[in-house]
Amino acid sequence: MKRIALVMIHIVGWLIILALVLIPLIRFGIKQPIPYVTTAYFLYMGSFYLNLLVIFPWWVKKRRIAHLLLSWLILIILYTALFLLVNYLFNVYQYQPPWLTLLNTFTRSVIFTGYFLLASTVYKFTVDWFRSARMREQQENQHLRTELAFLRSQINPHFLFNTLNNIYTLAYQQSDKTADAVMRLSGMMQYMLYESNVERVALQKELDYIDQLIALQQLRMKDRMALEYTVTGNTGACTIPPLVLIPFVENIFKHGVLNNEEDPAMIRLQIDNGQLSFHTRNRINDHLKDATSGIGLANVKRRIALLYPPASGFTIEQNGTHYCVHLTLQLH
Repeated sequence: MKRIALVMIHIVGWLIILALVLIPLIRFGIKQPIPYVTTAYFLYMGSFYLNLLVIFPWWVKKRRIAHLLLSWLILIILYTALFLLVNYLFNVYQYQPPWLTLLNTFTRSVIFTGYFLLASTVYKFTVDWFRSARMREQQENQHLRTELAFLRSQINPHFLFNTLNNIYTLAYQQSDKTADAVMRLSGMMQYMLYESNVERVALQKELDYIDQLIALQQLRMKDRMALEYTVTGNTGACTIPPLVLIPFVENIFKHGVLNNEEDPAMIRLQIDNGQLSFHTRNRINDHLKDATSGIGLANVKRRIALLYPPASGFTIEQNGTHYCVHLTLQLH
């Protein structure tokens, strides 16, 4: 279908150019040279495709300018011979001496064949440039999708590892909250394994996961967790890349102070005019040192940079006592 469309574009384009050549002749009543001009036009048009389909593909294999120039010279000589015959049939330049007829025909062949060769060369390089640009874009998009899939595959085990650590702590303490924790983990696993392996998910599913994560963290604490969590705006129709917000919430539980009512941790999400604003803030717990560096937070930074370049709506502030995240995403 694309090839047929391209052929039709070429046909229409050549007919438009021919019309632009013939209209002045018809307008001023000069109709006698029209058959000759039309014949010459289509013959010279053939040099366009000879260069495009024969000479250039052959030259690409050789990559020598001398071969290309020699090919063009041979083509001009052949067109000179061809137009000596055409001029004879149309009785053009027949009143001149033979040497002058040959010179005029050769000069016209250089000019007009050169024009069509130049047009063919420009067309070839332009088409190849756009084709190469499209291929580079496709390769970059494929690389982006591959990298994003790899980053998601890294994030999921990271969440699972930390959650299992929490449940292990409850089981080790023989807490009666262990069963509830396992049930919550089951719901979280369903989201991670079956619902997050897509490019975008409903924002509400991400928020439901955060609710389960907060509840799971609360289960292993004796006192009420010092955490302010608020969601404002209509989240029903919003979608986001999966597992983008969760690592920031998890980071609070890994490194934050959660038992200080005077300085509680904070998670705020707001939807306003197609824009998602997500903020977290927590006091850094110097007594919590994670032996593993963790890959969730680093990966989500990379994902945001890939999905929303440039990531101007994403900042992290750390002043020694507090850790703050500010994330702004355009939902459309």
